[in-house]
Amino acid sequence: MARPSLKKERQAQILAAYEACVAVFGLEGATLERVAEEAGLARALIRHNVGNREDLQAALIKRFVGQSTQALEALFAGLPDAGAGPIFVDRLFGPGYGDTTMVLVSAALIGAAERDPAIARKMRKWVNDFLSKIESFLVNTYPTRPEEDVQAVAAGLVALYFNTESLTPLGKLDKLNSASRRAAMMLVAQLEG
Repeated sequence: MARPSLKKERQAQILAAYEACVAVFGLEGATLERVAEEAGLARALIRHNVGNREDLQAALIKRFVGQSTQALEALFAGLPDAGAGPIFVDRLFGPGYGDTTMVLVSAALIGAAERDPAIARKMRKWVNDFLSKIESFLVNTYPTRPEEDVQAVAAGLVALYFNTESLTPLGKLDKLNSASRRAAMMLVAQLEG
């Protein structure tokens, strides 16, 4: 009887290790040796289960985008029909939504985008999809508001969120986080009035 394949489990283990290495060492510093050490696997198993550095990068971007999309969809889940805008902002800027590792991975990917057009294309798509989902939510929540107002508020929310979130690794920026949340609430209030 053949042994069950561990490929999916190994891939998840390797991608988690690669993500951790990218968060600490950046994309260039996340070597196969470091990933193998972090995963507790032989380097040959990295190549066998995921592939070379380019394959790891592609898998990391796919994983990052997937996790980001799931997290955003979770913020939309269960919102009430009335008053959804401020509740969404509370969730987006609330504790527990941000993830330092994800912030560091996104910073590494965005930094690498300048030198790698494929990464730049994928990360632009990620940002544009994030913006589009927030625009769609706002259009559905405030259907009578002018499209250009909804787009401006969505862009403002995204800019505030990404700016604030990018500083998460610094920790203890309560005043900035609170003021950013308040600014986001003020933006949404423009659509309510």
